Amino acid sequence: MRRGLIRALLALVALWLAQDAYFHTLNPIAARVRQAAAVRMREKHVHPLTYSEIPAIFREAVIATEDRRFWSDPGIDPIGIARSVVVDVERDGYVEGGSTLTQQLVDNTLLGKQKTLRRKLLQAWYAIGLYDTMSKQEVFTLYTNVVYFGHGAYGLYNACETYFGKPPWDCNAGELTLVAGLPNAPSAYDPLTHYALARSRQQVVLENMVDDGQLSAPEAQAIWREPIRLRAD
Repeated sequence: MRRGLIRALLALVALWLAQDAYFHTLNPIAARVRQAAAVRMREKHVHPLTYSEIPAIFREAVIATEDRRFWSDPGIDPIGIARSVVVDVERDGYVEGGSTLTQQLVDNTLLGKQKTLRRKLLQAWYAIGLYDTMSKQEVFTLYTNVVYFGHGAYGLYNACETYFGKPPWDCNAGELTLVAGLPNAPSAYDPLTHYALARSRQQVVLENMVDDGQLSAPEAQAIWREPIRLRAD
């Protein structure tokens, strides 16, 4: 029994080292993602942000809502994947994604949006490769710069300029938590055309932040009451 366990552990270590070597040499995944992100930002006229330029409240809001185990997960979230499998089985089809921010970055740079099992497996495989070859800060920064926020705006800087007419560092916490919820359904939550839905999504984001321990309930309520000053077209 003990020998079998040891062999299994050694096999897992060997497999992990093999994939690490593969993504560093045969398939330099980090370089591919950086290049694809640069092309996307150029095509979409994105004003790129560095990690330090991304407001902390936005980072906390996105992680609490999209990927709570971001800082510790190996590119994929086994718990989220298991939950998505259950949902898919219950609904008899491919419905639930269970994607981490790293997987979403892969989607936005290397893969298309077709919901197929092969794409999902490839997405997870590439995300594991990024875990070993790219820092979490860079993953979050690239995600923030390439993700779509609706109304033609790609990247956080462009989104803040589009919706509020100012850069992220001049936005208040209310505006930033509202924007943080948009990538889930950019067209449906576009605050310039569906303000009530955008605010309801912001409320979900704030509830997630409270649940994740990022905010207290009174702090969330204070942010909810902050003015949302949309840009006048």
